[in-house]
Amino acid sequence: MALAEPSFYTNRCASCHSDDTPTCNGCHEHRGNVQAHLNAAYYAPGDPLTVILTGGQEYGWIRGILYDHNDVVVALATGPTGTGDDGGTGDIVFPVSLVATAPTAAGDYIWEAAWFGGVSAGGGAHEELRRPVTVHVEIITGVPELPFDPEGGSWSTIKALY
Repeated sequence: MALAEPSFYTNRCASCHSDDTPTCNGCHEHRGNVQAHLNAAYYAPGDPLTVILTGGQEYGWIRGILYDHNDVVVALATGPTGTGDDGGTGDIVFPVSLVATAPTAAGDYIWEAAWFGGVSAGGGAHEELRRPVTVHVEIITGVPELPFDPEGGSWSTIKALY
């Protein structure tokens, strides 16, 4: 049987989450089995990409963070001030979609999607848990450009190019 402890929020959370809605799901560990995956196998330079962060056991205050290969935050899912729900509706819950732009040079890049939230039932310690994803950027070649011939391009001319 779970016991509601209204003092937990006041004693353990309110100093950082002063503008958030008190909830049991703000204290309980949310992460479960966190996994991250990309929405495509490869990207052209500068393409938009989405990393989906899944897992979680509870709804509540979590933060989803996407770090690029230089450990720079390139996407963030969190309340407006970076904690909890900021007194509104719509906690950040799993799955979390983190949208960014692929690097502009071809290659394989190791990025990390991270979950940040409470690590135990009862509030207190917070932790960041990272999961790697490989962003494969490829320059697509081999598609010939058609010659522009306003004076008489014909189907047979086009077919001859291929």
